[in-house]
Amino acid sequence: MKGPAALVLAAAVALPAIASAQGSGGDVPHAGTFEISGGVQSTGGYRFDTALANETRNPSTGADPLTLFQGEPQVTKGIGVAAHLGIFVSARWSVEGGVQVTRPSLRVRTSGDFEGAADTTAESPLTEYVVDGSLLYHFGRGSFVPFALAGGGYVRQVLEDASMIDTGNEVHGGGGLKYWFGNRRFGLRAEARASSRSGGVSLDPSSKRRFVPTFSAGAAYLF
Repeated sequence: MKGPAALVLAAAVALPAIASAQGSGGDVPHAGTFEISGGVQSTGGYRFDTALANETRNPSTGADPLTLFQGEPQVTKGIGVAAHLGIFVSARWSVEGGVQVTRPSLRVRTSGDFEGAADTTAESPLTEYVVDGSLLYHFGRGSFVPFALAGGGYVRQVLEDASMIDTGNEVHGGGGLKYWFGNRRFGLRAEARASSRSGGVSLDPSSKRRFVPTFSAGAAYLF
């Protein structure tokens, strides 16, 4: 009886300590927890104002500029990748930095040619880089965790063969959902953002800020 009794007593002492340690180890995220995530991303396209190719008329034919043709430029939708590294400053708040690389195209449709030439469309691949920072707030600590975010970043767009390189800035806001498996270390992350951008590749020097929606989905890990 002495042996079984000793085992029962040892178990009674050890099990609460083990359970407490497991609960503490699984209590993530908390202040100091890191999160790394990455996946695929889609960005929306946007249009610029119509650009006119004008030249000065011969005074004998009128005072208004002569329009040789007009161009309708736009940046198409793009597909790429996104990665983020963040740190929790509390159980609900975190800050993170991210990198996005997408491949849209710069498309220009020309029409209204003065000499009657047919309308044409030219398209050149564009590589877009965004480096940003965000503040996130998480609504809960369960398996499904909605979150909201806001931040800003740097935009760099490079036309094919580096024939044109332009930079700009962006501010963004949005939200998403994280789903954590098992011990809540590994999970899935999906989010949508609304990005307001200025600068970058443009055929219109007076162009205003542009609205660009982005969507991403991938995996996430806490450590």
